[in-house]
Amino acid sequence: MRRFLFALATLAPAAPAWAQSCIDRAADPATQVTLCDQAFQDATTPEDASLALSYKGEAQRMLGQYDEAAATLQQALGYTPGSAWVWVELGNVRYDQGDSAGALAHYSAALATEDYISAWANRAETWWQFREGQRCSDDADNALRLDPQYAYANEIKGRCLIDLGRADEALAYFDTAIALAPGYQNAYRNKLAALSALGRPQDVVAVADEALRPGTIPDPNPAIEEDILARRLLALGEYAPPATVATEAAALLQRYPQNLAAVNVQGAALLADGKAAEADQVTQVLRQNPDGARMEAVYHDTLARIDASLGRMDDAFANYEAAMTLDAGLSRTYARKLSELGFLPLSNAPAGVLTALRRCIDVKKTACVMSK
Repeated sequence: MRRFLFALATLAPAAPAWAQSCIDRAADPATQVTLCDQAFQDATTPEDASLALSYKGEAQRMLGQYDEAAATLQQALGYTPGSAWVWVELGNVRYDQGDSAGALAHYSAALATEDYISAWANRAETWWQFREGQRCSDDADNALRLDPQYAYANEIKGRCLIDLGRADEALAYFDTAIALAPGYQNAYRNKLAALSALGRPQDVVAVADEALRPGTIPDPNPAIEEDILARRLLALGEYAPPATVATEAAALLQRYPQNLAAVNVQGAALLADGKAAEADQVTQVLRQNPDGARMEAVYHDTLARIDASLGRMDDAFANYEAAMTLDAGLSRTYARKLSELGFLPLSNAPAGVLTALRRCIDVKKTACVMSK
């Protein structure tokens, strides 16, 4: 299951005085489950029973007890089938389980009962997981219609816009999210994505340094922090001296021994020194990617050049293709190199470049290398 890196929104209804202990989210989730069981026993109306069960289901989700949480929330719906909050919380359970389609269905069910901000925001998040940029943007707009000061919805809107090729507009939404919720780590991380898409590597490094400065993010998520460090290293590699980049990569690997960005820097440096076999050994973690981390186009480019140096031309072709799939702009870089090798593509589009690349590999074999 993919790693869950952020808390989905859930705005719950007010609770009666007798249930205050049950709804205390500051309590240990296991304790909260016990308190909510008692609150359920004390409930005198269907609404009170549903409320106790809903908070119990939420606490079970926080404990990672997803099947139990789903059963509890389904029981809550038996008391209040029109509760948008319960439908949203059930959607959150499915999301945490990695069932994005199930989450989408439950958020939609919530919206069928109420114009509910958490349902709009969380459904936007789920559309983003499906890479449905326009639907993501539309749902984020609805969340912002209900509350323009909702930091989470602003951050999601920014991500939707990046996917729609509107990274310049996305920056304002990330800045708004950070202003509304100082220390919003995911907003910093995705602002880096927008700046990278705009080709502003020095700004990527500056914003990353701001996010990493002690005190900026009071309780950082280690996985997001590693990703910020990786994005910073990739950006640094676009303009800093190789020795500086190598030093930064080594420091990053000291903290995160399998960081893909740092491994990629090491592999590329070894390849540049003519040590293809060593580069191949170092970059095995890139090929295996045991944690299912995001693969950047530059990683596939490095792997392709290693493959070509070692005579694995079919593997090289596959990695060049994967690199262009992630970054269509690489097709122009490859087109120029293929032209220098005597294989002018009919167009700079990825399909045309791949056709020329295949011809180059068939004719020149291991001499067909897209060296930097």
